Amino acid sequence: MALGLRCFRLVHPVFCNSFAALTRPVSEVTLKTVSGRQNDHGQYMASPAVPIRYFATKKAKGSLDHITVVTADGKLALNQIGQISMKSPQLILVNMASFPECTAAAIKAIRESGMNLNPEVEGTLIRVPIPKVTREHREMLVKLAKQNTNKAKDSLRKVRSNAMNKLKKSKDKVSEDTIRLIEKQISQMADDTVAELDRHLAAKTKELLG
Repeated sequence: MALGLRCFRLVHPVFCNSFAALTRPVSEVTLKTVSGRQNDHGQYMASPAVPIRYFATKKAKGSLDHITVVTADGKLALNQIGQISMKSPQLILVNMASFPECTAAAIKAIRESGMNLNPEVEGTLIRVPIPKVTREHREMLVKLAKQNTNKAKDSLRKVRSNAMNKLKKSKDKVSEDTIRLIEKQISQMADDTVAELDRHLAAKTKELLG
């Protein structure tokens, strides 16, 4: 990284780590439309986080792997606590026999994943019917992708503003030339990230709507 940002990292390492996390590949940006709530036992809760790349119309058993369930032992991916298999092109099965206490949270996470799924349960076996992909569902996915992109842009603006404020307070630690260089680099990083967000959204919209 250029000299300016190296100096700023020495001054504000925590901030730089946050900025780096925000500007990771856009396909990893997540959408958390519903906050999980603890169940009656206060041990398990659903915490779905849907990366933009999962806003797709072709559903296979792998499309459920990313769904996260928060247990007493921490956050675990659905495929770590349940055996996922394809019964047919129209039906996915999730066997929760190994972690039956997590069944309710897994159902909640699947239902709130933003994938238009309505799971059914038989004991510890979760049946996930694959809905017919309609134009309305495609448009809903595009809407969610746009909302996700706008939230990412809002977060980016806050990070950029926070960076500039911290930079102004660092004038006694670095030179004015370095500060100007850092300001330019921060602005460029933010602009590049916004452009990448827009490119990824355009590609996803085209994939969904044709």
